[in-house]
Amino acid sequence: MKARIARICPPEGGRIIAVSDVHGYVDYLDGLLKKLHFDKSDMLILIGDLIEKGPRSLETVRYVLRQMESGARIHAVMGNVEYDRLGAFFDDGGDGVRHFMDMLSYHVQRWKHGFFPDILTEMGMDAQALVRDWRDKRLQEDAVRDLKRRIREGYEKELDFLWHLPTVLLCGNFLFVHAGVSSDSLSKLQDADAVSCMKRDAFLQEDVRFEKYVVVGHWPVCLYREEASVAPIFDERKHIIAIDGGCALKTAAQLNALVLPEGAEDMRGAFFESYDDFPVFIAPKDQPYRAPGMYVRYFDNRVEILERTEDMARLRHLGSGKEFLAPLAFLFHKNGEIHCDDYADTFLSVKAGDRLSVILETSLGKFVKKDGRIGWYCAVRS
Repeated sequence: MKARIARICPPEGGRIIAVSDVHGYVDYLDGLLKKLHFDKSDMLILIGDLIEKGPRSLETVRYVLRQMESGARIHAVMGNVEYDRLGAFFDDGGDGVRHFMDMLSYHVQRWKHGFFPDILTEMGMDAQALVRDWRDKRLQEDAVRDLKRRIREGYEKELDFLWHLPTVLLCGNFLFVHAGVSSDSLSKLQDADAVSCMKRDAFLQEDVRFEKYVVVGHWPVCLYREEASVAPIFDERKHIIAIDGGCALKTAAQLNALVLPEGAEDMRGAFFESYDDFPVFIAPKDQPYRAPGMYVRYFDNRVEILERTEDMARLRHLGSGKEFLAPLAFLFHKNGEIHCDDYADTFLSVKAGDRLSVILETSLGKFVKKDGRIGWYCAVRS
């Protein structure tokens, strides 16, 4: 499938607000737009992965549609999850039926939520029971096709909106795409493979430079960094802005918005705003910065426990052999092994009066965020 390219005009008298990877966090999207005082003079661009993994995918789509119907200027591009899930849904062949049921099974087991599980719940059906019946061969392919037909009839508006999204949006000197592109040339983009634009891991690490400014999501920005932060990355040399704050994937996640002022042609004047639902704490004392001794990231996060207290553990990182202290809440088991969620033992630079988002209260202190940066505040013990 070739990439679908759409051109839009920048808003006159308003801002461009770009948001990626909402992943069903409709409360975060609503809170972020209210925080930005989004109105009809602005333009919102959603950069894919609106659905899946988070708690309210169906309601997220409906929220966007309601905003559009009320006159809000909203454009969106397709992400890899929309392409994969809806592709399986609209394929009524044997492979499509199996892919759809495998997808449903995965969501029920791994995420407990998703666009199609949300639909089934609203229809009064139990997604887990459907998955069991499919595995036990009590649910046949024709019955799945009939279920798909009923979903198409009842949810045509939501399905059509997602399935007909373009792959790339061109707006002034900016290009919006879910995961990345190999070129910002229009002639080359028209021949690009759509999937490569929606599923392009580690895009910021590619040896590329663009004339336009390419705005992407897909990979949580913390995966690119040497220190824990979920704030957007502005790469002036490559002309890339990465904004995925890790919603539904990272413990310290936030929903980021890139804000481009009226008439913006480059990164000058651009800024970001974010939203999460962590409690806010006003720091009473200064704390000096201390660089992390350990930063654990998704691709290399196996650990062993050396010592533990009620809420903390001394760990050994199996990839590097380094020892470090981390909250027990960051540990999880997978395939019989212990893993640590994305974590750095940084002590943040904090001034008295700073607003901190409290991710976790521990016996060591508060594990917090400040302007997207993640680490400890221990000037005052919990």
